[in-house]
Amino acid sequence: MMSQEESQVRIERVDDIPVIYGMLEQMGIQGIIDNEINPHGNWAGLSPGWVITLWLVHILSEQNHLMEPVQQWVRGHLYTLRKISGQELSELDFTDDRLAICLRELSVKQAWQKIEEQLGVRLIRVYRLKPTLIRLDATVNTVHHDQAGGALFAVGKAKNGLYETQFKTMMASLDPMGLPLAVDIVAGNRADDPLYIPSYQRVKKILAQEGLLIVGDSKMSAVLTRGTIAANGDYYLTPLADQKDEPKLRGELLAAWLAQDAEAQPLFLPEDRPSDGSAPDVTRAIGCGFEVIRTESVMVDEKEECWDERLLVVRSYSYQKSILAGLHRRLAKAEEALIALTPPRQRGKQQITEEAQLLTAIKGIEQEYRVQGCFRYDYQQEVTERQVRAYRDNPPRVERHVRYHLTVSRNQATIEQAEFEAGWRIYATNAPAGRLPLEEAVLAYRGQIVQENIFRRLNGKMLSITPLYVQREDHARGLVHLLTLGSRLLSLGDFLAKKALAQADEALAGVYPGNPNRSTPRPTTERMLKAFEGIDLLFFSQGEHCFIHLTALQPVQQRILALLGLQDSLFSTLLSA
Repeated sequence: MMSQEESQVRIERVDDIPVIYGMLEQMGIQGIIDNEINPHGNWAGLSPGWVITLWLVHILSEQNHLMEPVQQWVRGHLYTLRKISGQELSELDFTDDRLAICLRELSVKQAWQKIEEQLGVRLIRVYRLKPTLIRLDATVNTVHHDQAGGALFAVGKAKNGLYETQFKTMMASLDPMGLPLAVDIVAGNRADDPLYIPSYQRVKKILAQEGLLIVGDSKMSAVLTRGTIAANGDYYLTPLADQKDEPKLRGELLAAWLAQDAEAQPLFLPEDRPSDGSAPDVTRAIGCGFEVIRTESVMVDEKEECWDERLLVVRSYSYQKSILAGLHRRLAKAEEALIALTPPRQRGKQQITEEAQLLTAIKGIEQEYRVQGCFRYDYQQEVTERQVRAYRDNPPRVERHVRYHLTVSRNQATIEQAEFEAGWRIYATNAPAGRLPLEEAVLAYRGQIVQENIFRRLNGKMLSITPLYVQREDHARGLVHLLTLGSRLLSLGDFLAKKALAQADEALAGVYPGNPNRSTPRPTTERMLKAFEGIDLLFFSQGEHCFIHLTALQPVQQRILALLGLQDSLFSTLLSA
């Protein structure tokens, strides 16, 4: 009989590692990276493509992008990683130095853009995607790095209105799945407007087709950006930055529309339109709008480009309600502040004694609360004199006090005009009405939240771009590129599961801890990966014999593999000799 000392038991956690690796293998990450990154002559062991692929497995499985824990993680999962990859890897393939070299290589602009191009083409082919709508947007990430002497970390205006050290991420993504196609990392003090054309041109190179609809926020509305998209046979949809570029345009369009006494078209969400084709309930409308056509022109690559542009003048009822509430709040606060400029005479109340000082204070309040022209003013100078008797060495004198009394009244005409214009916004597109009707244009722009979700995911728990612990700018740029590869996997997982469940008219249950009966037709990749927690390999050695046991897959885990287009063999191969 064997003694206790001759028996050994070891457990290796597996969890979601095979699932993540299987998806990365489908995406072809390893081969694409090795096509573009040639390691230094002294490089030995796993290629950069393999190192980056398995590092991504660590990042997504452990929800940690730090370099320091990777080597230890590989040591603890050596058997699993060797089996699923088929590579004779070792923990020394994942030292900090090697990972830093990979980041440096990923930061090289030319290599990164070629990787993105090959990856985009492959994903569209493998997953049979049909690109029609591309979204462009930029975001900033605040860091605590020293910006002196660098080109990436720079002081710029953050979304909270403060000036902070930051870098900027410009992204083009495929709708509706939110799949990043092109990512640019630039200095935090760069303006957004010039970033849209290069991002669009890179997507155009990947997709190599015309008739795309490019959707972006008001920073995409620069006439050169619109002209470039039109010149390349594509369509744009963007809200105009009219208050900055054409401040009188909205008022002119609304005045002309009123003069025509025309009805605005009510706008509805798809679920509020009856399936039988009957007229929808107007009380369910989310807004209304009308459109006009104008001609635009701009020089694109030293050639004048002219095109017809539709201006979609749209009022969102929820936006109108928010704007009106804000306007009335600002009016009340501004009126209170204006009256307080000239308080009654009493101890402790400072008085304005100069007309210029009063006018400057009024202008400052109007600018602070954005209520220019909303008030009328009447003010009088009040002067009081008091005889002061001689006292000791002070001769008798006349003490003169000056104050202003301000009367404030509301300019109802200006306020009513502001109330009328509340909630209206101008969208510009060169797409013909047959390609993009007014209601579809509004719904397409409302889908811009897809782009925001990508940025939220990059800053979420699993990828967590910030806080950024690497100090070198090339390492930081390479790390952000690496994490966007991870975000592509998460987007694809969402898309594949949603598509498969929709085709089967099913919902997935078992992905909500503590509520096994709750189901969803749109499970996130994060939830699906979490469902694989608790899968372990048990190694039992007794003398010269070794026995391996793998935790059996549960039905929900098998269903998730099927939804993602993966085989059970990703796990069963761990038991093969």
